Amino acid sequence: MLKILIAAIVMGTWNGNWFPSGRAKHRAAREVEDARISEAAQMLSDGLSKIDPEGTNDVILCLNEIRSPAVATNLISKIGRKGLKLAAISRYRWSDRFDQQQDVIATTLPVVDSHWSVWKKKSSVKPPRGYVFTSVVIDGVVTANVYAVHLKSNYGQGKDEKKIEDNRRKRSIAIEQIVEMEKPRRRSFRRPVIVAGDLNADKRRKEFSQDTIFKTLDESGFCDVYLNMPEEERYTTEHRYFGKSAIDYIFYRDFSVCGVPEALAVKNVSDHRALFALLDVNKNIVFEKEKKEN
Repeated sequence: MLKILIAAIVMGTWNGNWFPSGRAKHRAAREVEDARISEAAQMLSDGLSKIDPEGTNDVILCLNEIRSPAVATNLISKIGRKGLKLAAISRYRWSDRFDQQQDVIATTLPVVDSHWSVWKKKSSVKPPRGYVFTSVVIDGVVTANVYAVHLKSNYGQGKDEKKIEDNRRKRSIAIEQIVEMEKPRRRSFRRPVIVAGDLNADKRRKEFSQDTIFKTLDESGFCDVYLNMPEEERYTTEHRYFGKSAIDYIFYRDFSVCGVPEALAVKNVSDHRALFALLDVNKNIVFEKEKKEN
């Protein structure tokens, strides 16, 4: 048996809002997009610095609505964090082209596995998009699994209860798939897990009271970083009619939160605030060394 004491990691998530154009199925002028990339990179850099002023901890970022690998690598390079690299990006497609809402994971940690997948259909219901996965090595010893997700939204559905229920079911199916993938199998090694991104549901708002995703995560041992923030700071979007809402999340299992998470805005670029937290692998957990495959 081996008890692990390791350095914390800086975890962040942000939805770029059709980044970098800011509009669906649109490309802004190059100088406009370059400026938006620079603004976003500065905000993300500031967020990392708030959580980790000395810049000594490793980083994981889960990003949503990023147009392409080229945009992702450009943004990551402008953040200016030493060793930060693109670990994985989805390649979701529309019928005739690549989707402009790709999910991304960037990290300074060693990557041992990465891939992306669309969600599986269940009972004829298929959620849009999918997930990006990366398996990283923390402090050279512990392997942790990270998922970047962007679940189905109710946006534009009005009060159509049938469509809202369909969206709710799509969110549920997606989270159930991750929980199933991370369920410890017989004689298997349970790894620490992070699920981060835009869940498009707020567990504190009445209109999402019938969503099951938060209960599913809770019953599977996942915790929410918002519980470590002041109540008034627990939001990532703000609407002039509906008020503040928390739809971007960082859920973790077998980690603990160090200090107080932060949320930062870059209003000229996205209507989502970025969420940052300092996570440490739970020191009370005893890990077994993983057996190397021959």
